[in-house]
Order: sequence, then structure tokens, then C-alpha cells
Amino acid sequence: MRDRTFIDPLLDSIDAIMAWFSTELKQTVESYCDLETADDQQTLVARDGSLISVIRVLGVTRLIGQEEFDAIHHGLTQSLQATLKRPGHVVQVYFSYDREAVKPEIEEILSPARATAKRLRLDLDDLFNERIDYISKFCAHEELYFVLWTRPYSLTAEQLKRANKDKLNFIRTNKIPPFKNGQNLIAAIPDLRESHASFVRSVVTDLNALNVYSVLMPVHDAVHAMRMSADPEFTAHEWRPVLPGDKIPIHEARPLAGELSGVMYPPLSRQVYPRDARVMDLRTVRTGDRISTPIFIDLFPQDIRSFMVLFARTLPTRVPFRMSYLIESGGLATLGFKATMAAILSFTAAQNGLVSDANKLLQETEINTDDAVVKLQVSFATWAPEGNIRLLRTRTAELAKAIEGWGTCEVSEVSGDVFAGIASSLLGFSANSDASPSVAPLSDVVYMLPFTRPASAWEYGALLFRSPDGKPLPYQPGSSQQTTWIDLMYARPGSGKSVLSNAVNLGLCLSGGITRLPRIAIIDIGPSSSGLISLMKEALPPEQRHLVAYHRLRMTPDYAINPFDTQLGCREPSPQERSFLVNFLTLLATPIGAERPYDGISDMAGLVVDEMYKYLNDENKAHPYTPGLEPLVDDILSEIGFVLDEHTTWWEVTDALFLSGFHHQALLSQRFASPLLADAAAICRTQVIEDLYGQVRAPTGEPLIQAFGRMISSAVREYPVLSTISKFDMGDARVVSLDLDEVAKSGGDSADRQTAVMYMLARYILARHYYLTEDALGDIPDAYREFHRVRIAEIREDAKRIVYDEFHRTSKARAVRDQVIIDMREGRKWNVQIALISQSLEDFDPVMVEFATSIFIMDAGPEQAIKRSTEIFGLSETARAALKTRVHGPREGGATFLAQFSTKNGMNTQLLTNTLGPIELWSFSTTAEDARLRNKLYEKLGPKEARRVLANLFPSGTVKKLIENRLATLKEKVAVIGEESNLSIADQLVEEILTAYSVNVDVKSLPK
Repeated sequence: MRDRTFIDPLLDSIDAIMAWFSTELKQTVESYCDLETADDQQTLVARDGSLISVIRVLGVTRLIGQEEFDAIHHGLTQSLQATLKRPGHVVQVYFSYDREAVKPEIEEILSPARATAKRLRLDLDDLFNERIDYISKFCAHEELYFVLWTRPYSLTAEQLKRANKDKLNFIRTNKIPPFKNGQNLIAAIPDLRESHASFVRSVVTDLNALNVYSVLMPVHDAVHAMRMSADPEFTAHEWRPVLPGDKIPIHEARPLAGELSGVMYPPLSRQVYPRDARVMDLRTVRTGDRISTPIFIDLFPQDIRSFMVLFARTLPTRVPFRMSYLIESGGLATLGFKATMAAILSFTAAQNGLVSDANKLLQETEINTDDAVVKLQVSFATWAPEGNIRLLRTRTAELAKAIEGWGTCEVSEVSGDVFAGIASSLLGFSANSDASPSVAPLSDVVYMLPFTRPASAWEYGALLFRSPDGKPLPYQPGSSQQTTWIDLMYARPGSGKSVLSNAVNLGLCLSGGITRLPRIAIIDIGPSSSGLISLMKEALPPEQRHLVAYHRLRMTPDYAINPFDTQLGCREPSPQERSFLVNFLTLLATPIGAERPYDGISDMAGLVVDEMYKYLNDENKAHPYTPGLEPLVDDILSEIGFVLDEHTTWWEVTDALFLSGFHHQALLSQRFASPLLADAAAICRTQVIEDLYGQVRAPTGEPLIQAFGRMISSAVREYPVLSTISKFDMGDARVVSLDLDEVAKSGGDSADRQTAVMYMLARYILARHYYLTEDALGDIPDAYREFHRVRIAEIREDAKRIVYDEFHRTSKARAVRDQVIIDMREGRKWNVQIALISQSLEDFDPVMVEFATSIFIMDAGPEQAIKRSTEIFGLSETARAALKTRVHGPREGGATFLAQFSTKNGMNTQLLTNTLGPIELWSFSTTAEDARLRNKLYEKLGPKEARRVLANLFPSGTVKKLIENRLATLKEKVAVIGEESNLSIADQLVEEILTAYSVNVDVKSLPK
């Protein structure tokens, strides 16, 4: 490092002069940028001292029709007009649309879910890759920002003069040298802060009050967004600008006298636009590997149209573009000299008279109405890869035609300075624009703004929906965005309910940040969830596949479930378990066909439950141990040297096994110590019960105790699955589907009773652990307390979900519905989500609808059903119309449905499309033919490869149509076809696929 010489100050001066000329002549990118530094966490500063804040507008949280549009238009106009009637305020409204940039956005949305899958060792890469590739075909990346500027001339001349004088005194007093190559930390004008903060605060508050979901951006995020608009290919997602308060990076430090650039924050303009731009011709600029062209609106239409008209015209073109509305207060000042001369010379030409009349009308609007008259400049830009100038010209022409059709606008694409034209459409880059200025009432300007795009309440989500016109809208079930998690999903058969339910359950399993699979209990009718279970089981490593299970319950002793089993080591049920048992016994003791039990049955059931456990505990008549009933237990007892005698009980055996570390065997042993349903029929005749209920008679005339015992004995005979020691074992499974199709029938009072019993039993066996808390530890024997403490802590942390499919089957099962309502009321306390799936809104009780926080209407149904849904959920007329005309079942591109979410930020009602790729559709398919084909190919090719092959061959996600066509052909040859024909065609398909696969692993079609 050399010493300074006498000539260095001279060289510094020449350098400063050349830099000044370069800036004034606009020879560098930095000279077009007005940004200087940051003033606080949410405010940037321009070179002239202006204060700048950026508001990110995520979209509207309800469906927009004419009524909703008018309300937002009026509200936003009211919000802005008070400020824009005063000089010195600028609002930039920036919107961008880019189909090519949507893949990184989708990857970012799904990144927490992908990280969870990796952490849980779920091999779902094929599914994630397909989601990204497939959904991106239907979506585009969109961004909308409001940039609010408060300029120095919003101050009076006296205030501005005093502010400048104070700043000069501050510089002299503190001997602050010039900030030559760094950010000027004292650029802000303090007098602007209060008015700017008030302006920003009121706009953000008003936008959210109008259901336009908006957030004020921190300065680091705002500058990142600005750089993304300027040079996205050169901007990493993790990049952050260097602003006051950050650690100063190492950069060039020349030890010149009075020069601070080496220890200052680097210029903000260079951070926002990191690469030099090159002007290629009068309408083309190259930045890095992208070439861009500006477009300007020169003449606005007399017939003002909303932004959605323009957006609808640009969608078919698939052209990427950005646009900037620059709205500045003091619009009449723009006409100043022109209006004066037009008034003087109005007699010389008709056009001068028109200008004069227009000026008078605007002055009248400004003076006699609340509407502000503002200056408006609108600029666009589109782009293409470097070297593809033909594509750029095509895109420019397509975009220009779309704009010209926006109420008959006049546009141009050539300006005196092409880079200034490009900079005019950048986010927050400058408060100047090269577009032709127009003067208009603020209400007309607001009418054209892009504030009607839909918004999701979730920034990230394992489930990715989209708007029908292609905006990605993530959703995360069970997230903190909602205070409770109660889902109602309804539609007629074939509308995509099962596929959506499977997708939501998978989304919960992929929730960001979890370290264990959640606990999901699916009470299913038929194999609707078998695809999800199969997908997850095959995605897990072999040693973890027991965590996911699908069981089809049958009414045989082999599937016996004893509802009186307690937690390991517990001699009595927990309060929640006791409550269930009382309700369960009451249900069994209710006459078939009756809605309610006899008076006194419920109270007696509670006493019977208490007496059963008291009678069979250690101090009384505990069941004696009998060798040979459980060989595994016998072997372990021999191994640990347990001494048996004729008085040994199953409880003693259970304790001995547990203390020896054989927890599973202790659980098997405890099953023989628990009371059985048959014990209830005997206990009800004991003296304790007789004393209280012996004189009570049922409406039939028989003693109440006898009626109770008779109905319990009948249940023991009718339901073999309830009458013996538990044999059905779910083990450690966390995601479990229990198919009740064989045991929950409909048709007649007896079938309805059986359905109610099976739903109650399924809910209990799947979810009884969900409701354990630390409070229960005091009732647990000392020896087992630490074991349960660890277990309860884990259960409390885990997300839990109970899904009731085909909920209409419970229409006459009052006990089931009462239990569901209890679960809904207390679900938040236990971190339990409830999902009810059925075919009609009428299948849900009014209180269930009242509690629901997520509504999925998958099918509109008849006019009467639409009217009913509209009334119950308070849907707007716009939502009712959308339900009638836009909601439909699965089609190419997905199934569109109406969703209403109750979130912490308010109600969010949207039209959503569930777009699943072929791989995911094949994973979730529930039709018998698809499941048979999928499962056979899983065995032959492995799950991931089988899904890939099926997706290539049958991208619709089903072979049902193909099998129907083949059956029709077969019927022409054979008069009668049976179910075996269907199966044989499915088997034949398997062979054809395997044969074609052996020839070409990327087979796309089967031989004719």
C-alpha cells in the first residue's frame, strides 16, 4: 500500500467530476436508481430524502364479483384520496406475471414438506418431482406490491428549508465527510417520518379491512423483491442486501483523506441492479442472459376496464410481463402550462377547446368532490432469453395487442432512453417514469388496479392447490393459522372427495418441522384410504412399515376388540375412557329402533362400569392366571423365573413382565385381566346395583336391571367382535385406516344399531390414546408412571387427526354423533383434528357445521342444495354463483371446488382446483380395478417404478374406461359377462404392461 502524494487530491477531484458527469448523463445503471439507504426496519430512503415503504399484497380473501369489486374500489379510493389530494406523495402499483418462474416458487412452497419426507425417511421423490413439473404447467408466478413514496415537496417551503439547514448544521458540527461510494446514512429528512408512517399505516390497515391480505415488508425483504424484479437469474433466494445495522462486508477500502467508502455499506443501487445493462437497439436492453422491451400506454381508454379484463386477455398468450402504475398527487399541476395555453388558444382549434374543457372538468372534480386528481403513468415490460430476439418481438406484439384491447388503449414501445423505459417498470427503482403522463380522477385509476387476485392464508404447505386461472395457493392442514381444525367435506359420489381426503392426510404427514409421523385414525367405509396407506407403507423403510396400517374389520372373534381394556398397568379407565364406556353401554342397552334409552339406563351404566373394575381389581376377584392361553407369555415367565401358584392373577403376571422390561408381553397379559362385556350383564345383578335400581321398572314393565342385562347379553351374542378377549392388535401403527364396510351396514333398525356400535368401537380403538394428558399420571400405578410420562409427552406433541368417511351412515347413531361433537368441542385442547366426509350438507348436524373451520364443497348439487349451502355458510351471491357454475368433479387439470377457511386473519373463501399428476392419482385411486392393477405392479416392479409406468401409460390416473371398453367388446362376442371377466381383463392388463415394459422401460402405450 503506497503513501499518498500531493497529486492524489487532484486525481480524486477529477474522479469526482467524471462520476458526476456520468451520473447526470445517465451513463450507468446506478444513475437511474433513486434508492439510497434504509431509515428503519420498514422504510427505505431515496437520494433526495424521500421515504419509501413497500407493501406486499398477497390477494383477496374472498371471491370477487361486481359487488365485492365495487366495495374494494370504493374503500381503496377513500383510503388513498386524502393523501393524494396533497402534494408530495407517490404510489407505485407493481404487478408481474411469469409462467417460467413458477417452478422455483412451487419448489419453495413444498420445501418444508420435502424436508419432512427426508427426515421421516419417506421415499416420495417421484411424487414431489411430479408435483413440481405437473402443476407448473397450469400455474404462473405472480407478484403484487404497493410502493408508497413521501417526497420532500410534501413539506412546505419553510419546513424543507429548515430541514436542509438542520442537516447542514449536523454535518458541520459532527464533521461528517462525504459518502462518495457508500450509502448516505443521513439522507432521510426527519420531518417526513411522521406523515409517511401515518400514510403507510392507514393504507395497510385499510387494505386488510377490505379483505385484501397485505403485509408491510421489512426493508431486507423489500430490497430482495426489487432485485428479483430487476435481475432474477442473478438473485438467490437466500440473498439479502447489506443495509445499516448489518455487518459491513469486506470490500475495496482506499485510505484516502476524508473518505469513508471502505468502511461504509455498499451503494444500494448496485445491490438492486447487480449487473450492467446493455442497450442493444432503440427498444431492447440486455441484462445478463435476458433481453427486455418496454411498452407504454400513451392514451388511456374512455371506457375504463378493470385489470381482470386485461389479465384475461394476456392469459392465452402465455407472455411473461410486469407492469407499473405510477400514481402521483398534484395531477392538475401536470397540465399547468398546456391547460393555460389551450384556454387562451381555444378559438384556434377544436382540440384546444377539448383540452380546456377537460381541464375545467378535472378542476371541478378536484374542488367540488372528494375525488383526488392524480397524474398516472403506466409502463410494461416483457422479456425473452438472450439471442431469441424473434421470441421477444412476438411476445411484445402479443402483449401490445392485449393492452390495446383493454378498452382501446394506444401503446408505444419506443422511448428516448430505452433503459429508462425498462427502469420505469421495475419495483421501487425510481419515482420517475418514461411513460406518457395522464391526468385522471383517482377513482378511475383505482378501478384499473390489480387488487382482485386470490390469496391463500398459508405461505407454505404440503398441499398445493391453485386458482382456476393458475395462481399457486398452498394449504397446510393442522397449521397454526387456524385455532381449531374441523373439516367438513361433502359432495355426491365421484366428485373427488376421497382423493382430496387422501391428499389432506398425506399433507398432514408431511407437515413442516415434524420429526415423527402424526397420528391419523381413518374410519373408512370401503377401501377409499387404502391407496394412501399403500403409498406411505411402501415409501417407508422396511423396519418402519408397521407404523402405517390398513385393516378391514370383520364380525368374527379373530377381530375381537375388548372396549374395557385399559392403559398398560392401569386398574381403572381414565376419565375419558370411562365416559366412552358409559356411552357405549348406554348405546348397547338402548332398544333397537329407539332414539333414546330408558330412564336411568345411563346412570346405571356408569355404576356398572365402576363396579366391574372394582370387582376385578387386585384386592377382589382378579382373574386368575391360566397357563396355555398365551404361549408367548408362558415362555417369558419361564425365562425370567417367575414363581407361579394357584392364586397367581393376570395382574401379577402383567406387573412382573413389565418390571422385567417385556412391555408388549405385559400388554398381552393384561388383556386377560380386563373385564369383558359379559361381565357387565353379571355385575348389574350385584347387590350394589340392586339397592339403587331394583325397584325401577322399564316402560315394558320388566325391572330396569333385567332389561339392561337382557340387552347386554343380546349384544354379547350379536357382536362376536365385542364378546371376548382382544385379539385385534394395531401394534405401534400411527397412521391407521379401519375399514368398516363389512360390519357397518345400512337398511333397518338392526343394521343402524350395528353401524353405531362399530363406529363407536372404531373411534375408541383408534383414538383412545389421543386424549391422555399429564393429569392422568396421578391415577397410574407408580411402577408404570415413567413409562406413561414419556409416552404421553410424545402423544401430546404429535398432531392427531380422526377422519370419519361416509358420515351419513351415522345418521341414526345419536351416540356416535354426540361423541363427534364432544371431540369437536375439545379437539383444540388435545391437538386433535376432526374430518367428516359425506355426500350432502344435510348429513351434518347444525352444531357440527357451526364448529367447522374448513369447508370443502366438492360438488354443487341441485339448486336446492346450493341454496342450503349458501344460507348455512353465509356465502355471498358471488360464491353462490361460483358454486353453481364453476365447481365440478375431476377433469383434466384437476377438480375445482369451493373452500372456506376460518383463520386467525378472518374468513378466506376461494375457488380452488386440486391438480394432481398421474403418479399421485395412481397412488390415491380407490376404484377396484385401479387398486388391483396398482397392487400387482407394486409386487412386480416395486412401488416407485410401478407408479412411473402407470403414469406413463395411463396419465388420467385410471384404467376404468379401458376395462369398460374391453368388457363391451367382450360382450359382443359373449352374451353374458360376469365379475370374473372384469378380473381377468385386469390380470391381462398386468401381463401386457409387463411384456411392454420388458421391451421398453419408458413404454408410453400398449400394443393395440
